[in-house]
Amino acid sequence: MCVKDYELLHFFSLIDYTVISDRMEILPRGFIMEQMLIRFNDVSFEFAHNKPILDEVSFSVRSGAKITLMGQNGAGKSTLFKIITGMIKPISGQISVNKNMTIATASQVMAHEDKDLIITEFFQKRCNVESFELKRQMSQVLEAVNLDAPGEKIISSFSGGQQARLLLASALIQNPDILLLDEPTNNLDPAGIEHLMYFLMCYEKTCIVISHDADFLNAITEGVLYLDTYTHKVEYYAGNY
Repeated sequence: MCVKDYELLHFFSLIDYTVISDRMEILPRGFIMEQMLIRFNDVSFEFAHNKPILDEVSFSVRSGAKITLMGQNGAGKSTLFKIITGMIKPISGQISVNKNMTIATASQVMAHEDKDLIITEFFQKRCNVESFELKRQMSQVLEAVNLDAPGEKIISSFSGGQQARLLLASALIQNPDILLLDEPTNNLDPAGIEHLMYFLMCYEKTCIVISHDADFLNAITEGVLYLDTYTHKVEYYAGNY
């Protein structure tokens, strides 16, 4: 065996590797545990007996990734979000989510107790910062969803679609390490979609998006997690939508 062969063996003894789909990524030892924020290992879930949603699913999401979660209607995409946040528990398997990471999602319906709040109070609940900084961040996220919302205006005075935009903005203002967005463009006009697209393109943290808007997804995401309705497996594909 030549010197170069020994050097190569020594190199591989110092690294770990992980296989993602049909690709093998060779990463420095310790990188995976430090940088992979979400990891599913053989996770299974079902709502009723013999009606599986996930069947021994394994995948991981690294820090800073922007991922599309795809699948047919009813495949269980929103359920997967609830499992990531801990709202529901799998029946088997292991889920590892970095405990030091914050997660934010945009609810679909405004909570009853929030409807009597004014805009400033609504955002203050989700972003505990000084008044001046709160106003700055409110301006930024409201621009991202293309909504004019004066700080003293009551939540209940906004239409249902506008309230959906406020809920989306309330997730953005938390600046979470992991941002989960379920059909974020549904209540946005074209200008609003463009604003949100730009916001997420500049967002440096991890984002997983469920959406059917191909142009939106192609602009912001770098990989696809596909939840198969028939096999109940999740496959990872590099590249955009």
